[in-house]
Amino acid sequence: MKLFELTFQYHDELNPKLWDGDKLKPEVLDKLREIGETFFDFIDVPDLKVVDMVMTGSCANYNWTQYSDIDLHLIVKRGEHCQELTAELFDAKKDVWADKYDIEIYGFPVEVYVQDSEEPHVASGVYSLKDNKWVVKPKYDPPEVDKKEVVADTKEFGKEIAKVVKSEADVEKARALKDKIKKERDSGLKKDGEFSDENLTFKELRNTGLLGKLIDYIKNKESEDLSIK
Repeated sequence: MKLFELTFQYHDELNPKLWDGDKLKPEVLDKLREIGETFFDFIDVPDLKVVDMVMTGSCANYNWTQYSDIDLHLIVKRGEHCQELTAELFDAKKDVWADKYDIEIYGFPVEVYVQDSEEPHVASGVYSLKDNKWVVKPKYDPPEVDKKEVVADTKEFGKEIAKVVKSEADVEKARALKDKIKKERDSGLKKDGEFSDENLTFKELRNTGLLGKLIDYIKNKESEDLSIK
């Protein structure tokens, strides 16, 4: 089926819309810095210091596609008055930001995150916007991808998503499926990195709109459960 043709790609150059060779285009660098500063003001957490802003993900590597996001991470250090803040709070701030803004650079959506400075970099491509240089420079090394496994896993999750939506399953069941997808992705990242079957399956679910369908279902179901009609 065309829906399940792999969207995964691996190029012999970084995305030419964003990069001049291995340097970010000046206008891209300036705009990402501006976005990062605006996001930091938006989250409005006292005693929180940004030590760097980095670009990572597939747009900072050779596996970019037309579906890729630009992942912008604020690397932060907590002061004594915000030590107790949780990652969930920052995720909630990010979600509110995403509802307010729809930012793209040359057609690629910009996704913002908060990352603790003590958290190690696990991506194979990390570019410092503060210093305008690579923290972790990606190497051109086409991975061996088990395409049949990724397609099979994507189809299986697609069937589960379709079943949840078609049967109008309760929100707990839908959330459990979303958590299952996330846990498998996290497991794959820890075990085999960003080119693991589990992470590539997650990207296929996202790129083909299947994951978005599940997320929209959960949102609509939660709204329905909290409403009186």
